[in-house]
Amino acid sequence: MKQVFALVINSKWFQHPVFWVLSIYVIGDYFAISNFLKFVDFFYALLFHIPLFLLVYINLGLLIPRFLQRGKYFLYGTLAIALIHLAYGFHELTFEVLLPLLPVEYYMVSFTDYEVLVTIFLIYLVLTTLLKLSKSWYQLQRVEKEKLTIELNSLKSQVNPHFLFNSLNSIYSLALSKSDQTAETVLELSNLLRYMLYEVGEDEVELSKELEMLENYIELQKLRSDISTQVTFSVKGDLSAYRIAPLLFFPLVENSFKHGVKGVSDSAYVNISLIAEDGISFIIENNKGTVDDMEDGKYGGIGLENVKRRLALIYGGRHDFEIEETATEFKVKLTIK
Repeated sequence: MKQVFALVINSKWFQHPVFWVLSIYVIGDYFAISNFLKFVDFFYALLFHIPLFLLVYINLGLLIPRFLQRGKYFLYGTLAIALIHLAYGFHELTFEVLLPLLPVEYYMVSFTDYEVLVTIFLIYLVLTTLLKLSKSWYQLQRVEKEKLTIELNSLKSQVNPHFLFNSLNSIYSLALSKSDQTAETVLELSNLLRYMLYEVGEDEVELSKELEMLENYIELQKLRSDISTQVTFSVKGDLSAYRIAPLLFFPLVENSFKHGVKGVSDSAYVNISLIAEDGISFIIENNKGTVDDMEDGKYGGIGLENVKRRLALIYGGRHDFEIEETATEFKVKLTIK
């Protein structure tokens, strides 16, 4: 019901009639010949609105989209002045030519002088322009938010199937060997999937929950890594003081394990550190493992581009995202101010 109501309220078929009804009432009251509004006052106001209709809809349908929103400001201003004078001409035409042709018993003349008329037309021009631009800005923000939501939902659904397959294989191996780690590992995978699917609907989550999810992911990745692989995860600062966009760090960690820890290597490592002091600093570095032909030597790929896009949409100029790459090492530093 609320969605239907919101849809109706935001519809131009509702907003425009409401605007014009209120406008006719205000104009009728402004030009009323007595202390009480009569039918003749509304009739006069209706005739008065004929050039206003022309002014507003030429401005909305032609001048704003064709000139103002395309940055042609001088041309828009020139045409807007011409439009005001066109509306003035229609005003005179309405009362001098159209009104005498109507079979009405009222005798009306336009008793509004040029300066007042031009001022009224200018007010309507500016008002409708501001309303149009504000609505366009609102729609742009809504589109950006929807795009962000889509990207976030897409990110949530991009749980690497190879990771799930390998995790389940590792759990299967633990179960066969009747390892005491089996139950704990299943719980880690369950908590990770629950977080990704159900607990990231909000714009921001507690930093501690985000790090708990990463810890579960790292523990699962350790199961399929060589025993010589070095994985460190250090945290410093007061986590309770911060909230963050969900799954923001996940692609960075996933990228490190995907590209760094490959095969059996004594030099394989992933070092992660987070400092929560006067902002959030997240640093992750890893060795560069063997690059598959499909990867074409490009570390990060879609995952890093997704992070960059989300950072731009969510944090704007309040973040720094640095990538350092050498022949043997890949390092990413994300700072949220």
